[in-house]
Amino acid sequence: MIRQHYQSLEHISAGATDTITVSDPSRPLKLTADSPAFDAMTDLRRIHPVSISGSETLEQARTTMIVCGVKLLFVRNSQGNLQGLLTANDLAGERAIQQAAASNRNVPELTVSDVMVKLPDLEFLEFGAVSRAEVGHIIATLREHNRQHALVVDNRSGTMRVVGLFSSTQIARQMGIPVMDPVKASTFAEIEAAVAAA
Repeated sequence: MIRQHYQSLEHISAGATDTITVSDPSRPLKLTADSPAFDAMTDLRRIHPVSISGSETLEQARTTMIVCGVKLLFVRNSQGNLQGLLTANDLAGERAIQQAAASNRNVPELTVSDVMVKLPDLEFLEFGAVSRAEVGHIIATLREHNRQHALVVDNRSGTMRVVGLFSSTQIARQMGIPVMDPVKASTFAEIEAAVAAA
């Protein structure tokens, strides 16, 4: 049902101030654990994720990550639907080594489909829950599930659609924590230390 009547929004005035800044998307917001979770989320409704086909080799995936400056690739089929995820850790992780040994191939010759985290194994955060969450909730969730990334889905239309992405490395940067080597344990330890100190 479409509403017939909408209330207008209340206006606010600049009042006595003579300085108002303008958002600059090239400079991410400084975060604290109490910041709204959306301030740390990459909004995939506005920024297209870097994607790859499952038939590409791991060497091609590595090159794509380096060229695009990302550590996570969305694996999509020809219709654009999500099939899985591939992270930088997957490129030479245990699954890749086992697959290479089982198929008598070198790790760089494996395909993305051989080692990606497949759709049935993915877990998601629900958009509504994220809208009520703070950055501290996201950090706790990533830590509890031992993840570097979390995907946010919106299923209000009845179809699950990925609309956001959280990255522990990005959260650390926005909290002002230098990330030299974004290994899970050290990144989370640095984030937790910063949250405790705040």
